[in-house]
Amino acid sequence: MTTIDSSKTEDRSHLLVEKDQNKQTVTLPPKKVMASKLAAAAAAAKAAQAAAAEAEAAQAAQAQSQPVVETEKKSGESTKTDVSSTKRRLSSSVENPREKKISREKAPIVKPGKSITHSDRIVQAEISQYRPYFTETDADSPGQSAPTTKEKNLRVVLEYPGSIEPENFLLLKPVLKNTTGRSNEEEEEDKDEYNPITDLMRTCEFIYDCYLLPGEQQKLLGNQSHGIMRNLTKYRNRRSSAGFSQAVKDFNKVMRRLKAEGVISKNAKAMCHPNYDLACHILFQVYSRTVARQSDALNNYQAFSNNVYGEINPILVKDFISKTGVNSKSVFMDLGCGIGNVVLQVAAQTGCEAYGIEIMETPCKFAKRQLKEYAARMKAWRLPTGKIHFRHGDFLDVAANDLYATLKRSDVLLVNNYAFDAATNQALAQLFLDLKEGTRIISLKSFVPKHHKINQRTLNMPESILRVEEFEYYSEAVSWTNNGGHYYIATVDRGRLAPYFEEMYGH
Repeated sequence: MTTIDSSKTEDRSHLLVEKDQNKQTVTLPPKKVMASKLAAAAAAAKAAQAAAAEAEAAQAAQAQSQPVVETEKKSGESTKTDVSSTKRRLSSSVENPREKKISREKAPIVKPGKSITHSDRIVQAEISQYRPYFTETDADSPGQSAPTTKEKNLRVVLEYPGSIEPENFLLLKPVLKNTTGRSNEEEEEDKDEYNPITDLMRTCEFIYDCYLLPGEQQKLLGNQSHGIMRNLTKYRNRRSSAGFSQAVKDFNKVMRRLKAEGVISKNAKAMCHPNYDLACHILFQVYSRTVARQSDALNNYQAFSNNVYGEINPILVKDFISKTGVNSKSVFMDLGCGIGNVVLQVAAQTGCEAYGIEIMETPCKFAKRQLKEYAARMKAWRLPTGKIHFRHGDFLDVAANDLYATLKRSDVLLVNNYAFDAATNQALAQLFLDLKEGTRIISLKSFVPKHHKINQRTLNMPESILRVEEFEYYSEAVSWTNNGGHYYIATVDRGRLAPYFEEMYGH
């Protein structure tokens, strides 16, 4: 708020009084002439007032969408005025001439909130690898002319459950590089690249399945046999640009209605957290818009070192959540989090407080980039994000990274130690001595040797406080192999040492 110095106002009024006193006297005209001039002036003022009223009405209609603020008149009444005009009046009361100049030349800027990265930006960045998809006219309209360039490069917007802006989709198909230059029919689709049409269709399906209750609500969109949902599939398959575009518009219309009636908000609140499939779709959207185009940079590591990069796939993370019982009150930590996929998935599915620390700069940069997009995406889906933090640093030096206090209150730790050497695993085991009772540690290699036994010689070793369970995972659970394997969950259980201490020291 701008504060106006009352003393300066009094000084200016004093100067104005002196100026009035120094004015020269002017002889007034005769009364009849004065009367006629007054009448003419009154008529002109009335006409000006009518014109001003019309202009004010037009301006008010135009300014309905602009933000308004409450200001007080001298009489104490409250009136709504435009933000920009309020700022101009306030700035004109300040004596600083530089501020006056800025207020006249530069309109106030309203900073936008968090926004998603739109699909069309991703496609546009790699436009040379994309080709038109909608190339056929509508079979239901045989007299329709051939599709135009605009129809072939179809742009649509899709309404999301949240209050964030609709997402823009440029509906092209990705093609293999070695087929570019051929005719559109001969170019083979690249199944490994981002496909905006598939993204849009799956988004519509998840909104239908997760945000609308069976019965009257889903009936508004139909199903795969009739209605809007059927039209999306039908016109996609027929490659009808006009039909598909209209189906998306119809979908948006229903969504806006349900959002206005509060149905979507109520259903999202009841859902609380996304199920596994929806969480995977949201994280796919995040990854495709932040990491996918630069994923080759993740391969820049020293072979056979502790920094070898590998990802744990979502299906195995789902198993971790189920086996450890992570919930909204839990604290989860990923030591060596890479690009943060596991941290984001656990937080999305459970709403827990989640931390990740990564020593390599590039993966950590991607993790923070994903977190920013994740926050905007979850807002678009009207879902809670959970409390998520990423740190760049060495997980063996948690004190330097301000994570030591968090480590001690963690409920679940994940350590992808598949490629770690023995020294690193031993150093990690020393950290576990500070964990609270009951903390669970997930690892790809066991921290406790298979034939480890508790005795007087091993009582003080960190391995002795860990009770280990072994589980099996299957193909496609991790990125570095298609084969299955095993993972381990160790639980901090100091109670198992009590009999040995009693034997040594008595009660």
